[in-house]
Amino acid sequence: MKLQTLVVSAASVALLASTAVTAKPVGIVSGVMEVAGISRNQDNAATIDPAFAKTSRPCPPFCIQPTAPFAPAAVDTVTELDVIHAARDSAGGDASILVVDARTPGWVKKGTIPHSVNVPFTKLNSKALAKDPMAVVDILTGTFGVVDMDGVLNYDNAKTLYLFCNGAWCGQSPASINALLTMGYPQSKIKYYRGGMNDWKLLGLTTK
Repeated sequence: MKLQTLVVSAASVALLASTAVTAKPVGIVSGVMEVAGISRNQDNAATIDPAFAKTSRPCPPFCIQPTAPFAPAAVDTVTELDVIHAARDSAGGDASILVVDARTPGWVKKGTIPHSVNVPFTKLNSKALAKDPMAVVDILTGTFGVVDMDGVLNYDNAKTLYLFCNGAWCGQSPASINALLTMGYPQSKIKYYRGGMNDWKLLGLTTK
């Protein structure tokens, strides 16, 4: 009987300990638990995805990106909250905003930001532009809202783009942004989420 009581008591302690670990809510900000289907992992003991746990990827090519790598171009570097708001607005029907995952499809399959679209940097970078400029124009007109007026690109209704890749050590979205700048895309309509999926995962935010 004593042994049975001891086992039950031990199980109760373990249950209480487990409950204590997961009991405290994890908001996006104070008082906000979810935005457009995006929330944070509620397990207080959760750790980052092992795919993003490495600290020492070789540089080059995985070098730390500056805070403002496109200067003097006035491209804003944005945070998770900015991206969440952009994703919310895009999902809500605001056609002037687009969250763009610039990574290759293999990475995207492992998880991406909800409401984002994938435009791989391999199709939108300086090499792609030099090899087949019309294919890049097709991306601009077909996805980004640019209008081709007899060979002249009109950016009046171009979307505001929030581009990201794997993190501060990843050069994929910067490569796409540099190509956009070369094409004359308005600087004010380009946003760089430097933290990328590494920081998104670190904060336990929803992926799709």
